[in-house]
Amino acid sequence: MHPPSDFLLIERINQCPKLASLRSINDTLRSLLESEDSFLAQIAEVIRLDPSLTTRVLDLVNSIFFGSKDNKRISGVEEASIFLGLNRIRELLFATPVIEEILELGKNAPSFPWEEFWKHSIGTAILTRELLSVLDISYEEEADYVAGLLHNLGILILAITFPELFKKIYLKKYDSTDEIIDEENAKIGWGHAKIGAYYLWNHHISDEIVDAIHWHDQPKQSKESPKLAAAIQVSQAIVSELGFTGLNKCKKPESGSYQKLEGWEMLTEGHDDPDELISSINEASGRLNQSLNGIF
Repeated sequence: MHPPSDFLLIERINQCPKLASLRSINDTLRSLLESEDSFLAQIAEVIRLDPSLTTRVLDLVNSIFFGSKDNKRISGVEEASIFLGLNRIRELLFATPVIEEILELGKNAPSFPWEEFWKHSIGTAILTRELLSVLDISYEEEADYVAGLLHNLGILILAITFPELFKKIYLKKYDSTDEIIDEENAKIGWGHAKIGAYYLWNHHISDEIVDAIHWHDQPKQSKESPKLAAAIQVSQAIVSELGFTGLNKCKKPESGSYQKLEGWEMLTEGHDDPDELISSINEASGRLNQSLNGIF
């Protein structure tokens, strides 16, 4: 069986519905929106916990800017929330059903472990930001957090647009994530990173974020934001070491295996004290483990 053509892939991804929000996050956000004492900063913090809601908020803001002379792109959730205002955020929230209601993948579709997917995504976002902070690398408008949060969005889009192919790939067990990527390319023609990057590009997300997500498994290929792509690769590996592997049916990586990745090589090149960096990562990982276990 040959993989679908690029034209079919693009058509399916373009038809992919707006992604819904996790119910628990929707309920929290609804409470904040109805409270007279809420601040946009609080609301932005809740939005950041949900990859799909983050995408919708940024898409709405940037679709307004799209085509402007300065080609401005907003990648920060709080800035986008200020621009939209509470009424538009409320409309976004109420107009889109939660994941459990919108994603009807058919009677024979696999059970998609949404919470595990979100935990891996949120963990990668938090650790991407912490790792870059330790290295004194900064990005404007929360691009580091957003890119980490949305790095595996292509897997979710694949489940919606090609459910049968999704089952064939993600119900199997693998020895490594590299094997999953090879299987995606063989059966689909595109890996999940490229699918997610195209979806986000098509929704007017900044080039910096799109490029980092596209190349987060091969950060040396990144031209726009190689350090961000490298940080995502390392962060997602560390999150998997903590046991939050998302949808990947792989063996839990050995502790410290992230230090063999090309992303780690890129981030530590010229760094004076790698041991100090590892110590900082271990501290951050411990805090992250507690946080993720307490989310749901």
